[in-house]
Amino acid sequence: MRIINALLFYSLFCSAVFVYGVGSLQAAEASLARKKIALPWIKSTCCVLASISLAYSFSQLLLLPAGLAELFPLAALLLFAGTSVFFEIIFQLTTKKSSSEFAVSFLTVLLSLNEGESLLEAIVIGACCLASYYLLLPFLFTFTNKLSSSKNTDSFGQKTSLFLCMVILMMALFALNISWINAGL
Repeated sequence: MRIINALLFYSLFCSAVFVYGVGSLQAAEASLARKKIALPWIKSTCCVLASISLAYSFSQLLLLPAGLAELFPLAALLLFAGTSVFFEIIFQLTTKKSSSEFAVSFLTVLLSLNEGESLLEAIVIGACCLASYYLLLPFLFTFTNKLSSSKNTDSFGQKTSLFLCMVILMMALFALNISWINAGL
């Protein structure tokens, strides 16, 4: 049940892009550049899931017993950098294309390791955070295409309009959360 709750919470109700700001600027830039997202999504997913597994195991087996839990972000960074380079080499050899992406993937690893109570829950949270980021991109692609076909974009820049679209999407997703009505409960 916890896994299903984490799946729904981190993919729909608590999108990593909207709540934590993970990759909001990268999403805006990717939608303006109209980059293809299939290869970066596959590479990021492989890299994030491997990094979560390695960092969780490393922290549970070495850092926590030694009392060095405060070194966890550094260890996660080093393990993520190693797995990112490994998967980048693999993807460059197989597809002959570079799909390097660091910020969104690393912040997803840190978020999922901090929020997950078990390895499985951390992996689910990481996959959901990446899914929320990469599922937002087609909406932003569509918005930028519609915006570029419109002639009334002189007053706003494209990035400003794109961030307004993200705010509207965020408000639409969080409109169902009416906990602010019952403040006393």
